[in-house]
Amino acid sequence: MKVASKILYFCNNSYVLSGNKERTCLEGGQWSGKQPVCIKACREPKIPDLVRQRTLPSLIQSRETPLHQLYPVSIDKDKSDVNPTKKPALLPVELPASYHHLHTQLQYDCVSAFYRRAGSSRRTCLKTGKWSGRAPSCIPICGKLKNFNMTQLGETRWPWQAALYRRSNGVKDASLRKGTWVLMCSGALLNERTVVIAAHCVTDLGKISIIKVSELKVVLGKFYRDDGREEKSQQHLHISAVIVHPNYDPVLLDSDIAVIKLLDKARVSDYVQPVCLGLSAEFASALPDDILVVSGWKILSNPRAPGFKNDTIRTGAIELADSLQCEQQYEENGIVVSVTESMFCAKQEPGPSPGICPSETGGVATILLPSSEATEKSWYILGLVSWGYDKACRKDLYTGYTKIFTFKEWLEKNMK
Repeated sequence: MKVASKILYFCNNSYVLSGNKERTCLEGGQWSGKQPVCIKACREPKIPDLVRQRTLPSLIQSRETPLHQLYPVSIDKDKSDVNPTKKPALLPVELPASYHHLHTQLQYDCVSAFYRRAGSSRRTCLKTGKWSGRAPSCIPICGKLKNFNMTQLGETRWPWQAALYRRSNGVKDASLRKGTWVLMCSGALLNERTVVIAAHCVTDLGKISIIKVSELKVVLGKFYRDDGREEKSQQHLHISAVIVHPNYDPVLLDSDIAVIKLLDKARVSDYVQPVCLGLSAEFASALPDDILVVSGWKILSNPRAPGFKNDTIRTGAIELADSLQCEQQYEENGIVVSVTESMFCAKQEPGPSPGICPSETGGVATILLPSSEATEKSWYILGLVSWGYDKACRKDLYTGYTKIFTFKEWLEKNMK
């Protein structure tokens, strides 16, 4: 080799170079640097922001296995010449940054108590240069309420409740200045970027045409009805897209469901959390003892009315009703309705529980059920208020709801 000649070193896949990547021929026949070696190693995996990673202490690898337990007890292993051997200790070799030695173990958890881990809790560096298990992620815990009390429904904050606002054009209601944000409907947060809501809330009346996203916004963490009342818990979020179910019928209000995609992620906190998306079996197993509630803000509130400043989200206990009885009651009141397979009817529970007019508030129906992943119960979304009576509120009157579990697959597809 001529003086100043250079040699570049590379390693095959699953190996990483330890030492100088380049060496130069010096005067006197010597080479610069040290001879590099190729070592099997794993590149450090990428992790999401909410995942916390910890490298576990290295363990001495042994060739001892539990197979000796399979031999008859009559064999005295002390007299056996066969003994487990230790794997030779590896010389400490420095690896480039972001690489790990074989058999290194990484442990994962979530940085926030509002999230739970999905994927592997531990991953090991394999001889293939890959990591065992599945990549971890942290997803928000759903359907949890602190200190829920059925006798204090009016004081309950529903952290998944989403308020939908539309910007006024100043034409339909002259009392509203153009550009004023007006509360239109209630929906529910399904994940950090997805809100489920009734389709009639995001379309023009009696049509399937979707309202422009620039005219809509979502507010999370809201408790009081008064928009002028400041709440530090609130998050005002822009919308990137609105997806209405393809089978939505604006006349019958069949498949009255839509998905709102948020431009920015919702920040999960004590006041903002997703509701759980339930299964059909959970709906079918709903018993009288299960707690069913509907919650929403009174849409047509008068800001000048006494008590408006302190008016909060309305909540009432409901009970499921037979579809035929529901249709008959409406017919007796001179209204023809069709309760389809994508709907269910419910009325308020009799008794001292707080009253709510679902047709005035709109809102979200939820049910408290055992969770498959925890010993505690969780809140699952059951339905969205779709239609009801345009008359004085009575507890015996039925309200029509969009049946959420019918659209579970469609929702999951659009939650991604």
